[in-house]
Amino acid sequence: MRRHLFAACVAFAGIFGVAEQAQAGGTPGGFDYYPPDPKSWAGLYFGAHIGGTWGSSTARDVGGATILYDSLSFSPSGVVAGATLGYNWQTGPVVFGVEGDIGYLGLAGTGGYYLPFAYDASTTTDSDFYISLRGRLGVVANGWLWYVTGGYLGADTQVSVLEACTLFCASPVVSASSTGFRNGWTLGGGLETMLQGGWTAKVEYLYYDLGTVSLTTPSGGGIGANTWHVETDGNIVRFGLNYRFNSIQFGY
Repeated sequence: MRRHLFAACVAFAGIFGVAEQAQAGGTPGGFDYYPPDPKSWAGLYFGAHIGGTWGSSTARDVGGATILYDSLSFSPSGVVAGATLGYNWQTGPVVFGVEGDIGYLGLAGTGGYYLPFAYDASTTTDSDFYISLRGRLGVVANGWLWYVTGGYLGADTQVSVLEACTLFCASPVVSASSTGFRNGWTLGGGLETMLQGGWTAKVEYLYYDLGTVSLTTPSGGGIGANTWHVETDGNIVRFGLNYRFNSIQFGY
């Protein structure tokens, strides 16, 4: 996780560095300085967001060692919070740009089933640090920016599967887990409006998919070795507050 956090910080610092170069007076490559325009969406912005996430985590027994071909599904949820950095260009009513996030994705939960005096299984998903890098495309109408957004989303996630044999088993519990940064994609949209003093407020929805992780629980007692595929996807609804440094612009 530290490597991903460092890379994200370097990327954010790089954007700020280029912006400062633009503010310093421009270069032959096309960086120019513009006076602030309270009616323009163009320029650099930085802010924070907070909201909630809920989703689906499904573990499927693809090995079938229990002869049940188990499928365990549940709905993890949690809080989302973090920082946002982005840049907009504007042509007439059309606004397009790039936006990145770094923060906490609190997607967590446990689900499973129980067969009396025989067998039970459960799976757990827990996510924390996340980053995203997305494009944005929108239209300004009556002072509101209506936009769609999509791109990359990754999260540091732990998934685990536990199986228990409750009757005549030499090794009653077996388990497997995987912890790592999972790369996925996201797609959504939002609505943003200007406030006074260079501030904007937005509400945004994102769907994200973190793909599939493969786990294998070892054999033990009356439980055979099982291979599980754990799929995770989710939804985010969040509110954001940004400050526009629209005196910093890249000419084109």
